Formats: sequence, structure tokens, C-alpha cells
Amino acid sequence: MSFMRNVRFIRLRHTSRIILPCLLLLLFLTPCRAQQYAITGKVTDAANRQALAFVNVVVNDGQYGGMTDIDGKYEVVSPAPITHIGFSYIGYEAKHLDVASGTEKLHVALQPIAFELGEVTVKAGENPAHRIIDSVVAYRRRNAPDGLQSYAFTLYDKMVITIDSSELGTQNMDSVIFSGQTEMAQILEKNDLMVMETVSEQSFMAPDHKRQHVVGNKVSGLKNPSLYYMVSNMQSTNFYEDNFSIAEHNYLNPISRGSKRHYFFRLEATMPIGQGDTLYVISFHPKERAGIDGLNGTMTVNSDGWAIQNVKASPAKSTGLFKATIQQLYEKVEGHWFPKQLNTNLIFSGLAVNVNGNAFPMSAIGKGYLYNIRINPKLDRSDFSEILVDAAPDAARRDEKFWTAHRIDSLSERTAATYAFVDSISKHVVDLDVMLNLAENLTFNNAIPIGMFDVKLGQLISYSFSRGIGFGLGAATNDRFSRLIRLNAYGSYWFNAKRPDFGGGIQFNLSRRRQATAGLQFSQGSDAIGGFDGFNETGSILAPSNYKYLYENIDVYQRKVQASLTSRIGEHLKGFINLSLCDKNYQKAYYISSDSLAQARYATAEIKLRFAYKEKFVQTTNSIRSLGTLYPIVWFSYLRSFKDVLSSQYAFNRYKIQLTKNFYFSRFGVTQILMQGGWVDASAPVVEAFDMLGTGESFGLYAPGSFSTMLYDEFFCDRFIALYLSHNFGGLLLPTGSSWFKPELILATNIAWGDMKRATSSPAKNFNTIEKGYFESGIVIDGLLNISTVKAGVGTFYRYGPYSFDNVRENFAWKLSLSLNM
Repeated sequence: MSFMRNVRFIRLRHTSRIILPCLLLLLFLTPCRAQQYAITGKVTDAANRQALAFVNVVVNDGQYGGMTDIDGKYEVVSPAPITHIGFSYIGYEAKHLDVASGTEKLHVALQPIAFELGEVTVKAGENPAHRIIDSVVAYRRRNAPDGLQSYAFTLYDKMVITIDSSELGTQNMDSVIFSGQTEMAQILEKNDLMVMETVSEQSFMAPDHKRQHVVGNKVSGLKNPSLYYMVSNMQSTNFYEDNFSIAEHNYLNPISRGSKRHYFFRLEATMPIGQGDTLYVISFHPKERAGIDGLNGTMTVNSDGWAIQNVKASPAKSTGLFKATIQQLYEKVEGHWFPKQLNTNLIFSGLAVNVNGNAFPMSAIGKGYLYNIRINPKLDRSDFSEILVDAAPDAARRDEKFWTAHRIDSLSERTAATYAFVDSISKHVVDLDVMLNLAENLTFNNAIPIGMFDVKLGQLISYSFSRGIGFGLGAATNDRFSRLIRLNAYGSYWFNAKRPDFGGGIQFNLSRRRQATAGLQFSQGSDAIGGFDGFNETGSILAPSNYKYLYENIDVYQRKVQASLTSRIGEHLKGFINLSLCDKNYQKAYYISSDSLAQARYATAEIKLRFAYKEKFVQTTNSIRSLGTLYPIVWFSYLRSFKDVLSSQYAFNRYKIQLTKNFYFSRFGVTQILMQGGWVDASAPVVEAFDMLGTGESFGLYAPGSFSTMLYDEFFCDRFIALYLSHNFGGLLLPTGSSWFKPELILATNIAWGDMKRATSSPAKNFNTIEKGYFESGIVIDGLLNISTVKAGVGTFYRYGPYSFDNVRENFAWKLSLSLNM
């Protein structure tokens, strides 16, 4: 009986003289009775002991009692004594228990049963789940956190690295893992392999300003961790975006507009929860031949605002590297549904740990808890910048009092043992700080740190088709030498060219946050004639887009001194100023009327700009790293060559521009666009014009951003524009269940136009121009071999239009597609 019905009853049965005393007595007794009968506990999987989230709990005569949270914990409160309690969850046998008087804690294990999210035939208009999904989609913008004017919260994250034993039953787990006397079995009996904790303060202001400020960071075995783990970065923070991200891969959201065309939905359960509201449990999975990167899972929808109350999902198709499962729990905060808990579980099938002769895949169990949630707080635009993630200076030095205040649960014995175990290994066996520094340098700098120096791996061995193989050594000082000054030097020898490349310089780090540096560099070595360089976005030397440099003519041997200044300008712009003096010796002649140039000196000044709208960065203790942008990246360069400056010989202007953009479609794959253009004065020598980069040969490497059927050195231009278009359907058109055979269909078309007016009427020139337009198209089937570190495939391109060959066979170029992920 509600409070208002009790008041009406008192008014009917008593005189006005006793109404006030009765009301006061009722107000005193009601909260006492509401808290009198309560049961708490935890629900787990009977087979593997793992916590079960979102289990429905019903008490007594069917009264809805709530559901378990992401950790499997529940609490039910009843105004009447609890005599009966029931637990139900999709894929598990329901359990109904009688409750003894005085019971306050009850742990339950549910037995899994065979359950398939099967597709059944439903006549048009008869699927009851569709009406609910339509309502969720209609209210999506209203319920999405990013639809608010602003919000802020504190997030506590915890990730545990351990082994996955979920395939074992409870008894088998003990006998297989813990019964032996191997060292690994003894380790796993008491602790996990690694644990990480992070506390961050996160905020948002419309339309799209975000910040994640790490205030505490703790990693077992590390004294100075620069690795910030946040569950919210492993998955989208909320389930209302069109494309839901898991481990940096996008999946079409089952509640995106038009999702009923691609997903099958089934209403699994309906539960009234009082006050006229109802919970709907809906399962979902992609339809057969839907041709999407989709998700399998279940969601619980609350009719109060048609909001998602919880969701559990995993990719419908395995990536091969890991299996992922995400969970999200929502609660109403200040009248708005908001995420409260986020889980991400990853099982790495390719990384196994041997325990008592059995191989178990490694797993990462991530849990995130949101608290101190504020809806529409007053925030200022100045609180946000291009730095999306940063850390407080003392984030890695927080004491135990700090962690006790922020942990959702107290430190468990197993977690404490893991910290002690891994810290001991780092202290007595191998310094994990050194290992992390090594991994970061290999990944981001392609270098190995040795004391005060970083050895550059890219200088150890090199190859190009014109110079052959080269061996060398390059090194630079690091922060252990100085955080302000960087010294560098390199040297290599090319055996086919029979000449060395070498150089060195100094760089001053003016501002890490602004990425501001000033430097002076000397170099002597080979370079390409007419190269379009300086705009490279890919740092890895193993990236397919860098294969085109294997084909460049290296027909210049030069000596160069350059002074440079670099800095970020505002949020979206980065500027470069380069002043150089260069002596060039040309090893190959390109001329208009037999007036070839053998050598020349150039004094140049270059201004270069890089514009990346809304590009975001992570700032660690050691560096700032880009997280990319959803918008086009534009480069622009203006170079002026001066005559009679330090004996320089030519005066001319050169302009270059480049635009890159990727478009992601969950239903269709990824479209990539690369546009390049250039213009140089007619006063520049031919060898300083633009050499259109061709990588054509009968069989060669597929190099995106180049012309696959064009011969290198085939075309020179004073001005040109080139367009490179490609679309990768991923595995959407050719799905397989194989762990290594995952074909991806890529379609590509490349177009170019350019001319050199001063050479148009000269029959003596020894090169061609492309004023009639150059065209080629191709198809690549990548991923014919797709394992953890290597992806390979084959393709072919065809040359057509004004510059095609009369012999049709000569217009084809066969390609090997190769990607190496180290």
C-alpha cells in the first residue's frame, strides 16, 4: 500500500484531531519497514564461476526485485518478508529458491544450457520486438549522453591480465590448472599475470568537446607507467552511436536507423516493474547475408523513456586476433539515463600460456565504474583543447589512501598478491619499466633504447630497386641524456650504388605540448629527382603506402644543410619552416633540348602547413601522440628558391598540396581518397619539376598512393593533379569462418593530369607529359593469407585511355599485396 493510499485511509477512518499524530507515526515507521527485509548476493555461472550480469531477480509472488550488475551482484528490498526468490537469464536454467527467515545474503550459481540466437520466420508486422526497437531508435537522441549540453563524471578502471579457463567446468578447472606442481600453476593459484588501475575525470560539452584527465595510474611492476588504460577507450562509452566501437573496430549498431533491415530481433522476456513501466529483454544478431560488421547480443529496454538499461554484445564475426565481449549498465541520474558500469573482456586466441601441459589463451578483463556523475554542469570552453587524454604530474605516485577512496571494492587478496608478485619480478628478474620503454620505442619510434641513446632500426638495413641493399647505423640521444636537446647521427652504405649516405644534427625541444622544436641538420646522400615528398602520414617503414619509395629513381647525390622550426599553431594547425642550402649532382639527364643539367646549388626557404580539423592527442609523460581525426587532413607547402644567395643558381617558386580522407561505412567498408597537386615555375630546371611516381612492372608490390601501371620516370610535369581512389569492402562480400583465410575485396582507380608547356613543342625532350589524362583501375583480393603479423593477397591493374599501350598485355600489372604488423 503506497504512502498516499495510507493517507486516504486514515482520513476516512479517523477524526481530524488524530490525523497529524498518525501521519507523523507513519512517516517514522515507513522507512524502517522499507529496509527491514533485504537480501544481497552474487550470481555466477555454475560451469566456470564467472559473474553473470543482468540476471533478473524476482521475489515472492512475482514482484520484480531488480537485476544483477556487471559484477553479478544484486540487492533486493521488500516491504514484506522474502519467502521466495527466483533468478532467470537467457541461456541459463531458471532457479527458484525458498528463503529461510532471517536470510540476508544468498549466492546463486546458474546452470548454462544450450542457447542459440536462432532466426525464426516472422510474418511482416508480427515481430513484437520491432515496436520496441522503433521506440528505442525514436528516443535515441534524447537518451544519448552526448545529446546533453554537458556532463562530467569520475571513472575508475581496472584491467586484469590472466588466462581464459571459461571452457573448463568448475571441477575440471581445479584439476587441470591447480593440481599440478608447475611454476605457472602455482602462480595462477594465488594471483593473475598483471593488473592495472586508472582513475580519470572525464567531461563533455556540446557539441563535441571532450577531455579525459588521468588523476591516478597504477600498473603492477611499473614505477613510472605511461600506459593509461581506460575501458571507455576499448569500447564506445554509450550504446547510442550509429557505429559502435570495440577495440578500435566499428560495428553497425543494432539500434541505428534502418537496423531492422540488417538485424534479426527477438523479444525474449517481458517484466512489469511497477509504476506502469516494463522491462523488455531483446536478443539480436545480423541477418544471414546481411553484409555488415554486426554484433550478437541481448539488450534490456526500459519503457521509461524507451532507454537501454543494459546491453551485452560481441562481434558476430571474429577478428582472428581476439574474441571480445562488452557489457554496459545504465541508471537514471538526475532524470537522465546514463552509463554506470562498462565491461570489456578480450580473449587472445593467438597468445597462450602453458599450464600443466595445457595451453590456455590469455585474456584481458576490463571493468569501468562511473560515479560523481553530474548532468549539465557549468563548463567552460577553455577547459577543452586538442589534448583529449592527459595525466596529472603525480598520477603515477598516488598512495594507498587515494586508491582506497576510489576503488569500488576493497583491494582483494588476489589483486594484492598480483601487485606483490609482478613488482617482485620487476625488481629482481626483469625491469618492466625498461621493457615498456622498449615496446613504446619500437612501436612509435622504430628504435631500441640503449642507455642514453635510441638505436634507429630503419637505418640497420634498407632496400630500393635502384640502389639495391644498404646497411648502416643510426642513433639519437633520448630523455636520459636531456629532455631539451636531441643529438642524432646516421650512416649507411649502398652496395649497388657504391656510395655512402650519412649525416647528423641537433634538435631543441621547445615545448612538448605544442610539439615545438628547432633544429640544424647536415646530410649527404642519395635523393629522388622530382619527388613529391614531405607529407607522409605513416610512420611505419612497413606500411604498404611506403612501398612506393622502393621504386623511386635515386638519381641525385646531394649535400644539404637545413635549419628548421616546427610548432603546433592553435588546435588544428601545425607549421614548419625550413631554410636550406643544397648542392646537387644529377646522375641522370632529363632535358627539353639536350641542355641537361649536371649539378646545381639551391638556397631555399619553405613554409609548410598541416591542417587536421579536430585532431585529438594523448599526452603521456614522454610524448604526445595523435589519435587521428574524422575530417580530411590537408598539407600545403610553398618553397622559394633564391638566386645569387651563397652562390645559388636558380630562382623559382614551387607549390604542393595534398588531401587525405577515409570514409567508414559499417555496411560497405572503407573508402580512401588521396589527392595531390603541384605547380612549379617554368624558370626551374626540368630536374626540379614533378616526376609522376609510377610503380609499374609486370609483377610487383601493391603500393597505395602510386600509379601501379605507370613506369617510373615515364612522365614529368611543371603542374599536375592526381586522384587516388580505393574502396575496401573488408570481409563483407567474401565472408569466411577461417582463422587465416579472410579475403578482402579492394577496388581502386587512379587518375592524373599534368603538363609542361615549355616542353610541349620540343621534339628533343627525353620524357613525356600527361596533358591528355592518365587512367588506371584495378582489383585486389587482400587477406588470402591473414595471420597475426602478416596479411597477403594478389591483384591486377589495367592501364587505359590516351596513354595505354597497343599491346593489351602490356597494360596489365600484377600485384602482391603485403602488410606486416610488427
